[in-house]
Amino acid sequence: MAAFRARQVARIRDAVAAGRQAVRQADTRDRLTFARAFVDAGGPQVPGDRSGEASKALAERLMQAVTAGRTRAVDDPDLDRELLRAHNETDWALALDDERVIGFLLDLPEAALETPTVEALAHQSQGLGPGVFRKADILVLQPECDGARFIPVTDHDIEC
Repeated sequence: MAAFRARQVARIRDAVAAGRQAVRQADTRDRLTFARAFVDAGGPQVPGDRSGEASKALAERLMQAVTAGRTRAVDDPDLDRELLRAHNETDWALALDDERVIGFLLDLPEAALETPTVEALAHQSQGLGPGVFRKADILVLQPECDGARFIPVTDHDIEC
């Protein structure tokens, strides 16, 4: 399975930040708000795409799918990944202003946990517990983590 290159991860991270900011400014759960800002910042990436052409085509498919109200694309793993990102990141952006939410638990599919690097990520701790990431973090997952969800964690969920 192809992986995102370092430059792609950086581009995705920057575009997620732009998308989150757009959602927060609009104060809406509209996935299209995130997707527009994300695409404008060059966020959609096809793993390993060196020329950028496949990633540009992915951006077009993403905008068409979000505009049409699609939430999944089982026949297109790259589009499906970006549709899930739009869903997860829109919710994450709105949680940034919710004082009750302190982080997000990374919930990975069983198949992904069979990979040693993914298993290590699931057990990584940043002081909030294994697999819990601070809400200000921007986590760019490799394609081997496809299907991951982020579950909001409140201070009541954390054991002292």
